[in-house]
Amino acid sequence: LRKSANVHFVPSLHPGLHSLSAPAMAPGPPVADDFDAALNLEEIHLDEGWEDGLREGETLGVVEGRQTGFAKGFEIGQEMGFYAGCHAVWVRCVETDPECFSERALRGIHAFGKTITTFPIHDPLNPTILDVLNAVRGKFKTVVALLGMHKEYNARDTSGGAGMSF
Repeated sequence: LRKSANVHFVPSLHPGLHSLSAPAMAPGPPVADDFDAALNLEEIHLDEGWEDGLREGETLGVVEGRQTGFAKGFEIGQEMGFYAGCHAVWVRCVETDPECFSERALRGIHAFGKTITTFPIHDPLNPTILDVLNAVRGKFKTVVALLGMHKEYNARDTSGGAGMSF
C-alpha cells in the first residue's frame, strides 16, 4: 500500500490490481441541507432577533421597573409624610387646647395616628402596603370630615393621592 499527500492507493478486490481513489473529505451535511438553510434564512434571522430582543427587553424591564418603583415609592412616602404632618399638627393642637376638637374628632385623630404607625415604611416589599395606605387615606378623610375642614384639605387630592394610578 503506497500513500501520497492527496491521493490514496486502495487495494482492489483483485490481488495485484490497485485503483486510484478520490482524496478523503470530511463528512458534511448533504447538499439539500445547505439549500434548506439558505431558504430558511429569514426564519433563522427572525428567531435570532426574537431571542436578542427578549434578552434586551428583560434587561431594560429591570431598569425601567427600578425607576418606576423608585418614583412610586417617593410618591407614597411623600403622601405618608403629608398624613403624618397633619396628624402631628392635630395632636399639637389638642396638647395646646384639649377642648379644641370634639370627643369624636379626638377619637378619630387617635385612630388615624394608630393607622399611620402600622404603615410598613421600612418594608417596601410588604404585600399589605397598599391596603394600609388606603386605610390611612380613609381615616384621613374621616378626620377631615369630623373637623369640618373640607375646604382646607380639598386642594389636596387624597382619593387617588398626588396623581397615583394604582
